[in-house]
Amino acid sequence: MTTSTTPSQAVVVIVNPLGGTLKHYTDGVTAALRGDGHHVVVESIFEPCVAGGTALAWLGRYVRALLRARRTARQADGRVLVTWPVLGHLDRPLVRAALGRHTPADIVMHDPEPLVHARGYTRLARYVASLIRSVSVVAHSAAATRILERHCPNTPLTQLPHPVLPRRIAESQDDQNAMPVVRVLGQFKPDRDVHMLRDLATKIDNDVRLEIVGRGWPAVAGWQVEDTYVSEERLDELMATADAVLVPYRRFFQSGIAFRALELGTPAVGPLDSSMAELYTHDQFLASDCVDSWAAAVAAAIETSPSDVNDIATNLGASAQSDWGTWARGAKRTAARTDHKPTI
Repeated sequence: MTTSTTPSQAVVVIVNPLGGTLKHYTDGVTAALRGDGHHVVVESIFEPCVAGGTALAWLGRYVRALLRARRTARQADGRVLVTWPVLGHLDRPLVRAALGRHTPADIVMHDPEPLVHARGYTRLARYVASLIRSVSVVAHSAAATRILERHCPNTPLTQLPHPVLPRRIAESQDDQNAMPVVRVLGQFKPDRDVHMLRDLATKIDNDVRLEIVGRGWPAVAGWQVEDTYVSEERLDELMATADAVLVPYRRFFQSGIAFRALELGTPAVGPLDSSMAELYTHDQFLASDCVDSWAAAVAAAIETSPSDVNDIATNLGASAQSDWGTWARGAKRTAARTDHKPTI
């Protein structure tokens, strides 16, 4: 590929090793960069749960994608962005070996302390990775940045906002006239606060429908649970037709569900002491450990109009486009911008 660019433009080759799970995220990063005038090429491969095969075969596909990205980036004098570290911190030496010495590279670290077992996050892995200082790391929240600064003190680090793509799905008249619905979406994990959900059900009015949709969920008193895989298309529909989407994690670094809900005009409700606080200039959709606080946040979300939530998403999207554009031009930053905070 030969691409002509102006000094203010950059070429970014995105390598997405989770072509199924991170398709929407990759689309968001692509839109933010292109919206700021940059050229983007995407190399996606699919994880074993989508494409089948073994983890070793997946790793082989990943390396081949990196080699293709190396050729493209060198021809265009561009840089490579990896959207997920297949081997955790060990991706840094792997990426440098695949790309060679002269191609700038960055890896997005979504979960510097994974909630489930993952390869490449031990102290030894971090030490090996620390020997490679020419591959930068991108984080999406202040909490993730703090942990990476502690675990990887000599690694170039940039905090950038999670991409946001404001959009709407048309609702049917039946959806508009139905009783309010509050949904929890996504696969069950041990860090889901099931106890809080049970208590919350006792505090919510009977005219509000409470639903949980995702794989692996146990029965939760007061909630209608659908233990099933949710496709990308149905996930959007479930978000767009909800009045509020809950993120009932005890601990997380950022929530893709929260961003996608906001994109679709639905308020995301989550813990006050989490990265979700970075989305809002107010705390009306945020809850403390008290179940009454969760009930108040849900009530506020139900009463908020989609147009107000769209304003939040629009401001977040503009901030993301500006910050990702600055990053693409080579400006490294270690702190999040605070001058584009959304208001309603």
